[in-house]
Amino acid sequence: MRGIDWPSGRFLPAFVLGPLTGVLCGYLAASLIMRSRAYCDAGNEPGHRFALIFFDLPALMLVCALAAWIASGFLWCLVRPASWKAAVFTVVPISLEVGLLIGWAAFASLGTLDGYPGDSGLCPASNIPPWWPSWLPA
Repeated sequence: MRGIDWPSGRFLPAFVLGPLTGVLCGYLAASLIMRSRAYCDAGNEPGHRFALIFFDLPALMLVCALAAWIASGFLWCLVRPASWKAAVFTVVPISLEVGLLIGWAAFASLGTLDGYPGDSGLCPASNIPPWWPSWLPA
């Protein structure tokens, strides 16, 4: 593809993999949020599940994808790698880190409803599941 400048051409895989990595991180965060809410039975009523599935989680995936794309584009402008392998190995880790940070923040705010009266009896009042690592704040 001669004549086509950045980001198309041979570097296109890096700009496709950035948002896809963000969507994957958003999906993982969404499944973690759903799992923690179901385990603690906090905010798991039909109305809350509907709002979570059709509004909050698609917005989370979109935000993760956009943030990963912006971070990868910013990194691209700073580094400008010479090969597609270098582009993939610089863009994907940054996209992964940005997506995971946003997913972690979403889990802390949407997945652990502090003070919400859960009925399962498996979680404390903070609704942080016992399987969540204690060294990782939520």
